[in-house]
Amino acid sequence: ATIALAATASDTDGTVARVEFYAGSTLVATATSAPYTASWSNVAAGSYSVTARAIDNSGATTTSSAAAVTVNAPANVPPAVTLTS
Repeated sequence: ATIALAATASDTDGTVARVEFYAGSTLVATATSAPYTASWSNVAAGSYSVTARAIDNSGATTTSSAAAVTVNAPANVPPAVTLTS
């Protein structure tokens, strides 16, 4: 599956340098300019806890609350067959 990720971030005393998107503790994407969006591709079936972490121009960070994401396995579609002889 491919999952669209989006976050809003702002910094009152500087600028947001980047927003990093995590599944658990694994970095899955980074956005360096607003709007802070990214795609997480080739996601296997399962349940994930996704967060966004904003980093400002001075290195300060803040992490969002987690969002639960569930990717279901695709349905098992039967194969096609045609008798030719």
